[in-house]
Amino acid sequence: MRSLSVAVIAFLTLAGAFAQDAPERWHVRSTGPVTIALDARGQVGTVWARNAEGEWHQLEPRVIDGRATITLGPEAIAGGSALVVIDPPEWLAMDDDTPPRVVRFTVNGHSYVDEESVDLGWIERVPRRILLAVADDQNPIDPSATSVVVAGRHLDLDHPAVTLTMRDERRGTVKVFPWMIEGLDEMTSGTLEIVVDDYAIDEDVLRRTLTWSLAPSLELDDGTIVTVDSITDSPRWEDWSVIFDGEPMTESDTTTAGKTWLSAESDGEHWLRMRFPEPRVVNGVDLWWPYYETWRTSRHYEIQALVDGEWVTQLTVSDQEEKQHSEHRFEPVRTSAIQILQPPMGGQAERQNLMWLAEVAVSYAE
Repeated sequence: MRSLSVAVIAFLTLAGAFAQDAPERWHVRSTGPVTIALDARGQVGTVWARNAEGEWHQLEPRVIDGRATITLGPEAIAGGSALVVIDPPEWLAMDDDTPPRVVRFTVNGHSYVDEESVDLGWIERVPRRILLAVADDQNPIDPSATSVVVAGRHLDLDHPAVTLTMRDERRGTVKVFPWMIEGLDEMTSGTLEIVVDDYAIDEDVLRRTLTWSLAPSLELDDGTIVTVDSITDSPRWEDWSVIFDGEPMTESDTTTAGKTWLSAESDGEHWLRMRFPEPRVVNGVDLWWPYYETWRTSRHYEIQALVDGEWVTQLTVSDQEEKQHSEHRFEPVRTSAIQILQPPMGGQAERQNLMWLAEVAVSYAE
């Protein structure tokens, strides 16, 4: 929509063809009556003006020698502004002041239909599939107004990671596949925004925003990829690879920095995952805990194995006492990954929102 602020008289140029038959629109602000002059290369038919009080007034354009003039009198410019619409098509619902509504909004199959902004927190991989299905009860969806911005990059509808499918003129589905966007999986955090609009002459749009942080990961010498849900923002604990150096903490150690993995302090789940380069038969996990005034032993957690694409619990720990070493054994299971999953508030009694480890080792069946 074009905007103009004037004192008394405005001179405008009617430029170009209307996109998708959308009407030409002007937003005029003035302290008094306004005359608009148009280059009438095309035929100017009906003109409507909505003043600041929300009242519509039909105006009569005058065309002389290829120039059209439109006068906004006191009623049309009441309140100091007016929205001028030139040749609105018959299908346009002029009083529609709402954007399209959300029918379905999912990220990797999880529904967030009622949330305008979704923070996925720390995730292991960039989202695979985002789906936003919309509908409009009064006006058609405007495909040209659909936009997707990922990490500050505008993606056109011809980008392979973005599709728009219209069921009919008022119902459509936007699909975004972030994993197909080059370089996104190398960023520590990401933001994605989807905007959808209709042909209504209001200025509101439908907007959905998604943010996330990629969980920290490292590769061990044997090709195992280790991922944790988060790390503390203190740089002293930045190097958490030390939990695989074969040197557990002792009571004589003066600091846990540089000797432990320390998660972010949050009230959600915490986890450590180990994905093997090929399936292995696992029958146990050994965990060593940090020492800071006392052993910071997690009280509650599960040890899970990835079996046929699902995390299957092999062992559950509840109300564990504070100690240096937790040795866990279970029936051998062939798996491509192992996970230690701590539920909310499952940490050591004085720091329940943390998961804190000094050493991790997996036991393999012979």
